[in-house]
Amino acid sequence: MKDFSKILVPVDGSKKSFDALDRALTLAGFTHGEVTCIHVIPEVPPGGPRTKEMARQLEEDGHIVLKKAAKRAGKNVKFKTRLVRGAPNVEAIKIARNGKFDHIVMSTTGVGGATGDMLGSVSNYILHKSKIPVYLIK
Repeated sequence: MKDFSKILVPVDGSKKSFDALDRALTLAGFTHGEVTCIHVIPEVPPGGPRTKEMARQLEEDGHIVLKKAAKRAGKNVKFKTRLVRGAPNVEAIKIARNGKFDHIVMSTTGVGGATGDMLGSVSNYILHKSKIPVYLIK
């Protein structure tokens, strides 16, 4: 199972995204792999004090999500976090490609709001654009 050496896990702070992270951590534990957890925040166009405050709040919230992820990871698995700005679907594909990851593990839906048996728009995009295996956790 050497091919699970680098696993990318996008998290949005939802319970389902943390469930996917837990699965990735289990896989990495079996294979002595490394998990990189990313959280993507939207670009905030430059503007006045309100937009600066919004950008600051998004970044602060993103760091909180990644701290929760790191706490879940503990010390048994190599674990990294990354806060990124942009569109979650595009950034995840870009990072997966540039970071030479072997797998992406993610939830089918998150804070975007799609429910039931539907795929969320981010997971659907990543599933279709990824050149590496994508494991979707319901």
